[in-house]
Order: sequence, then structure tokens, then C-alpha cells
Amino acid sequence: MLTWVEVNKQAIEYNLKQFRRLIGAKTLLMPVVKSNAYGHGLIKVAEICQGSKEVDRICVVNLDEALELLRNGIKKPIMILSFYELDAEKIKIAIAKKVIFPIYSEDQINFLNNVAKKIKTAVKVHLKVDVGTTRVGILPKDALKFAKKITQSNNLNLEGIWSHFASSETDKKFTDKQQHCFEDIINELEKNKIKIPLRHLACSAATILHKNSHFNGIRLGLSTYGLYPDKNSRKIIKLKPALSLNTKIIQLKTVPKKTKIGYGGTFTTSSATVIAVLPIGYWDGIDRRMSNNGEVLIGGQKCPILGRICMNLMMVNVTKLKKIKVGQTATVIGQQGKSKITADDIAKNIGTINYEIVDRINPLIKRIIK
Repeated sequence: MLTWVEVNKQAIEYNLKQFRRLIGAKTLLMPVVKSNAYGHGLIKVAEICQGSKEVDRICVVNLDEALELLRNGIKKPIMILSFYELDAEKIKIAIAKKVIFPIYSEDQINFLNNVAKKIKTAVKVHLKVDVGTTRVGILPKDALKFAKKITQSNNLNLEGIWSHFASSETDKKFTDKQQHCFEDIINELEKNKIKIPLRHLACSAATILHKNSHFNGIRLGLSTYGLYPDKNSRKIIKLKPALSLNTKIIQLKTVPKKTKIGYGGTFTTSSATVIAVLPIGYWDGIDRRMSNNGEVLIGGQKCPILGRICMNLMMVNVTKLKKIKVGQTATVIGQQGKSKITADDIAKNIGTINYEIVDRINPLIKRIIK
């Protein structure tokens, strides 16, 4: 195995405990494992959540992810957050296994109710309202109509109502506006004798920065994995990053002065240079913006990337290392000795967010729990 991802189980468990302390015993803690658990490995992270007493439910993005968890023996309640095809056979399986569905269209209400009726069971549903993020969700003005239709459907159990913040990391004014809108919807429903037991609005950032947004459930995304949604969060909660991305040197060579490196010859050596070739590239999730603009750790030292990132390979300058050999580990994300390269470091360097750095790691790369 030349390239692999290590996921630190203890780090994830530590992060979950930190959030349990923050939200208290009565608030549901619902980690989000969508999109291959933000690059950390869907099944492996779900299994960690399954074994954690801190976790009440597990959230996924779609029906296919929910079914994948079921196939792999996940028993804790699973909630779909975003989308699902109206596929009767798949939905029958999910309903039978108590998967919780979001609703934001009348077609979903009718379809879920009919499928549940055929298998003589009820399905828990959560009404998704859009209070300003402008993604999936019904508009606030339609909440009462939808809630009434759901409660009048004999095989639907309106267990929850929820929405999502757009800028809880950076814009308190708009965050407060969204929360007030959400509270107004709940108040309107209760005036019409519709009391929904579970209400959840907070993501990682809101959970940390806006404690009055917790209601009785929080959806913990990025910070499950020890990554911070913004710099202010670091002052409030201590987290441990869970992921490292590693590969091994497959070739060493010394090239003379004025040698061009890689496609397009975008780097030219100014002196004799020792090059390490690594079997990892943009197919594996290494952003091409790191070409001539990034580093990896080898022998506990930061070594610059030279030339363009290739599809499956990249080259780094290891001239300064006294001890170097083929087969030696190179760490793209993680720590060696006292030196480290974080997802935040890479994101800042190439002008993106830490979510993208970990989430785009190729899911075919083996994930190892340590």
C-alpha cells in the first residue's frame, strides 16, 4: 500500500465528548457522515459513531448513503438530510429499518405515506423549512400548510422540523434573523395545535458560537472530525483533527542545475536537486493549485512541491534531507515529529476552505482506523 488515509478514532471520540459537554445531556447529538464522512470514510466513521454513547443519531445526505449504512450493520437511527429518489423498493427498505426522511414537497408526502401504508408501518419525517440559505426546504409561508398535510397523513409521523444557517460563522445579524424566522414558524404551528417534538437548526459553527440555537438537537458536521468552521471557534472549544493523508517515496533522483520539472516545465532547478517522486496526484485529491505552491512532510521536515501536480504523481525537493530512501513515508496532511501540515494550512495557501481539502480525498484510497 503506497497511499493511505489514517483516521484517529480517539480524536473523533474526543471531539464528540467535547460537544456533548457543550450541549448537555438532553440535546440530541447527531454527527453528519455525508460525502464519505467529509473524506474520512463513511462506514468507518459511522461505526465509530455507532459505538459512542454520545451519539444519538447519524445524519447522511441521501437515501443511498442511508442504505449503505444499513447494509453495513449500522443500528443507530439514521436521518437523511437532503434528497432521495421516489423509488418505492429502496424506500420500503429504509422505512422498514426506521430511516428518518426529510420532507419539502407534496410529492414526498404522498409517496412516503403510500409506501408506508403498503408495508403497514409509519415513517418518521422532519419538515425542512428554508429560512434563508435558499437550498432545499419549503418557504416559511407554506410551513403550516405542509405540517397540516403531514399530520393528516395516517402513515407519517411528524417528529421534527429543521432548517440550516447560511452564515453562522461570520454574520451574527443574519444568523439571528434566520433563527427568529425559524422560531416564528414553530410558534405559528403551535398556535394551530401542531407541536413538533424535535427542532434542530445548529450546525458545527452555530453549536459553538450561538448556544441559543441548539433547541433540542444539533447536527455536527465538520467539527466531528476536529476541524474548525472558523477562527473564532478555536477560542471556545478544543478539537483534535482525525485525518492524516500519507504516501511513500517511489523514486529518488538527483537532477542537475537548469532541469525543468514536470508538465510544462513550470519549475527549473537553480542547482543540483534531489527529487522524490510520490505516487499521489489530483486523482487522489491533491489540488493542482498546490503545484509549486505546497509542501509535504518527509523525515519531519517540510519539503516543497516542484512542478505541476500530475494525475497520479508529484515531485518534491528533498535536497536538504540528510537521510532519505525509497519507501519512506511522505505526509501530505498530518504530523511528523514537531512539524505538521493541516487542512487549514493547505486551504489558506490555495484559497479555499478546509471542507474541500478533506472531502475531495479520493474515496478509493484505503482508510485505516488507528
